[in-house]
Amino acid sequence: MMWKTLAEWLLTLINMTRELEENRASVRELGQRFHELEQHTREIDEAVKLLAQELRHSRELESAEREKFFLQLERELAKLKELRPPRAKTKR
Repeated sequence: MMWKTLAEWLLTLINMTRELEENRASVRELGQRFHELEQHTREIDEAVKLLAQELRHSRELESAEREKFFLQLERELAKLKELRPPRAKTKR
């Protein structure tokens, strides 16, 4: 009877030790995966920041180009007004 109880305890201890090692390995694997996800998240965050910066720069360039175009258009209109002869007043 005592040997049976001792054998059961020993078997339980062996099983618990095996499960503990499996759990430790699982925790290590999950820790590694977490670290990889954390690194990937940092990379995505950096990419989003760069994309936002490029978008701001693009908007600034587009705004400058529009302003340049309108200034050029105003100059051309001013030239046309200078070249156009004055209109004769008509009586009604």
